[in-house]
Amino acid sequence: MNVSAAVVLLVAIVFAQAAARDLARYKPRGVLFPRPPSRNKKPIFPVKHTATINTRGFCGRENSTNSRIVGGTEAEPHSLPWQVALFVDDRFFCGGSLISNEWILTAAHCAEDAGFFDILLGSHNVRLNATEEPSRFEIRSNVSIVHPGWSSFRFMNDIALVKIPQPIKFTPEIQPVCLAPPSEPDHVDDILHVSGWGRHSELTPGISQVLREIDVPCISNEECALTYGETITDGIICISTAGGRGSCNGDSGGPLTFVNDGVHNQVGVVSFGSSMGCDKNLPAGFSRVSFYAEWISSITGLII
Repeated sequence: MNVSAAVVLLVAIVFAQAAARDLARYKPRGVLFPRPPSRNKKPIFPVKHTATINTRGFCGRENSTNSRIVGGTEAEPHSLPWQVALFVDDRFFCGGSLISNEWILTAAHCAEDAGFFDILLGSHNVRLNATEEPSRFEIRSNVSIVHPGWSSFRFMNDIALVKIPQPIKFTPEIQPVCLAPPSEPDHVDDILHVSGWGRHSELTPGISQVLREIDVPCISNEECALTYGETITDGIICISTAGGRGSCNGDSGGPLTFVNDGVHNQVGVVSFGSSMGCDKNLPAGFSRVSFYAEWISSITGLII
C-alpha cells in the first residue's frame, strides 16, 4: 500500500552576524514552505552560454589524509573544499556547492525571493569569524537564477544557481566539485555521500557549527514513490535514511556526491525530507544533477 508522507524543505532560519555567529540563536525550520513574502524582485533572464569552462582535471578532489567518516560525524576540516555556506537575507541558512570560480549550485527554495546571499567558502566552523578561520573567503552576492520550472507545490525543479560577483581564486581549501553529466547512471544501490551544516538530530536545537558528513545508500525512484507518490519524478534522486542517517533541516542546497577513485561527482542537491522528521527512516529527496546538467551548463558555460 502506498504511504503518503508530507515533504519538508530542509532549510533553516538564521540570523547572520558579521562577527562570530551564535548558533544557539539559529532556528532550523521544518515546516512546509513558510517562505518570507516576495520582495517583487525583478526576474533575471540569463544569457545562454556555450560550454567552454572545464574543471574536470582538478574538480572533486578531497583534501583528506584519512578515509572518509561514516555515520553522521564531523568531517575532517576542509576535506570537502567545494562545500559552501549560504546566509540568505540575514534570516535563512542553506548549503551549496562551488562548481566553478563564478558559480554556486543550490536549491531553488533557498534562492527564491532572496535579496542577497552572504557566501562562506573555505569554512569548516561557521560559528567562527574570518580572523579565527583564515582559510575562509566571504563575499556577498545579490544575483541568483532559479530554474524556470521550479514549483513549490510539487517540489519540481528545486535547483538554482548563485553568481559570485567576481571570479574567485582557488586555494587548497576552496575547490570546485565535479558535476554529473546527462549520461550519469541512476546509482540505485550505490553508496552516496551527503555533507552539510544541518541538524544532526531532531533533538538538536539548531544547525551544526561544524561541517558533517555521512554515507548513505541510494534507492530507486519507484521505492521512493511509495512514500511520496507523484512528487517523485525523473528529476529527483532519493536516499534511504534507515537508522536515522541522512540529510536534515539546514542541509538544503548542499551536495549529494558519488565518490569514484577519491573524486566526488555531485549527483544531487539536497531538497526535501519527510515532515515527520529526519530520523523516522523515511527517504530523503534530492534534485538529480544529471537531469539538469544541460540547464546548468547553458547558464554557467561549464563543460559537464
